[in-house]
Amino acid sequence: MEYKNKEVQELKQEFDELVSNIFKPATNNERIDKIEMYILRILLSIGRRLLKCYIEHIKETAEQAMKIKSDFRNQDKGLFTRTYFSIFGSIRFSRKKFYMTEDKKIFYPADRAMSMPKEEYSYNLQNWIGHSATDTDFRSSVELINQIFEYNIREMQAERISNKLSEEVELFYNEQENIPAEKEGVFFAGGFDDKGVPILPADANRKVDSNGVRLGKGQKRGTKKSCTVSVTYSFDPNVRTAEDVVASLFKETTNTETENNNPCEPSGTHAKNKHIRAFLSDKQKAMEYGLDNLLKRSTNKDENIVILIDGDRGLEKAIDKAIEAKGIQDRVIFKVLDFIHVVEYLWKAANIYYGEKSLQRITWVKEHSLLLLQGKTDDVLKDLHELIKHGKYQTAKHRMIKKVIKYLSNHKHMMNYKECLARGFPISTGAIESACGHFVQSRMERNGMRWSITGAKNMLNLRAVRKNKDWENYMKYYIQKKEESIDFLNYRMVA
Repeated sequence: MEYKNKEVQELKQEFDELVSNIFKPATNNERIDKIEMYILRILLSIGRRLLKCYIEHIKETAEQAMKIKSDFRNQDKGLFTRTYFSIFGSIRFSRKKFYMTEDKKIFYPADRAMSMPKEEYSYNLQNWIGHSATDTDFRSSVELINQIFEYNIREMQAERISNKLSEEVELFYNEQENIPAEKEGVFFAGGFDDKGVPILPADANRKVDSNGVRLGKGQKRGTKKSCTVSVTYSFDPNVRTAEDVVASLFKETTNTETENNNPCEPSGTHAKNKHIRAFLSDKQKAMEYGLDNLLKRSTNKDENIVILIDGDRGLEKAIDKAIEAKGIQDRVIFKVLDFIHVVEYLWKAANIYYGEKSLQRITWVKEHSLLLLQGKTDDVLKDLHELIKHGKYQTAKHRMIKKVIKYLSNHKHMMNYKECLARGFPISTGAIESACGHFVQSRMERNGMRWSITGAKNMLNLRAVRKNKDWENYMKYYIQKKEESIDFLNYRMVA
């Protein structure tokens, strides 16, 4: 108690001196930014001492209460030192350790009384560093904090903090009730796509080609593993015509469509409550998670679901398996092949037949895009066969047109664009393609990055929390889970 009273008096005196110094004549000509930093440094120093005073106060109260309750079953093992890295700086203090004979576990009354994290860093610093690390590399994630507070937190520590923070993401999303940010739309949509993540050679079970700075021809430092991205959302119908879609794709305008809307989507920005996750090397889990999310949100069994995918047969098989496992075949009314991918195949055929510089190819692609959107896939296939019949191609070009024919023939069951447009449904995976870029690629494929499998999974989980705007709720959940397990944790001696 004497220590606390003395410290509080000194802190009051230091604060009074700060206030006095600010208004001294000598400071009148100082730049305001210098005054700001001067105030910050003093306040951080005061905050650190005040926090240390609080720790000593709570420690004394908690340990005194433990002594009163102690009997032969609770053995006092003496003082043990730990470090607590707060937002005011590092604080080192000693506290008593007890051994619970009956439970055969260790107990630190002071740690429990203050709900201290097992790790050295405070939850506030973990929060800031983890939040920043989801958007930038680990080194950059601590640069601003180090600059503001004059710390020396290293990138390896940022990586460890991020990995630790991701531990509760699976439970968080499994237990989370569906509380949408806004009212859900009339229909629900789920989209899935694969994206590669660069993995360390050791984790990919292959030898490194070279440790040199410069690789030889054909050599690689790493390899990629596929992660499957799941994007779910609800939408209100947006009825369009085939002409609207073609006009938009070729940068034209119609009476019913403005340049700012994308007729391939439900209605541009009308995708509601978008939810995203990514699963490394677990396609089936991604499908099942996406469908579970849709079912959790669409509580009315009469609400219909649209599935959007590209032409990957593996994705289609996985989604069919997941739909059957959930028993929702009647609710998934459409599986839609991304129309943008289909148009890309039309361009391949047109470039071969007319040449890449011919204006006729543009007309041909527009006409056949319109036919597909009008439900006339067979007419398009017939014209493609005519191209082969009348064209004189090299073997490779001949194979390419046959590839286009095969692609369209194999996916006819997912090309009911006419009805989709009439009912106001999306016909492209724009939301999913965008997710693969801003969610996976922009963080996981920065220059020179290679991930361990565990590290990649952890970052994809933590990044999902950030992108889904669940960060604040997740941090509350994370801290709560850690508090629930703090009673008999065997704390390591952190330095």
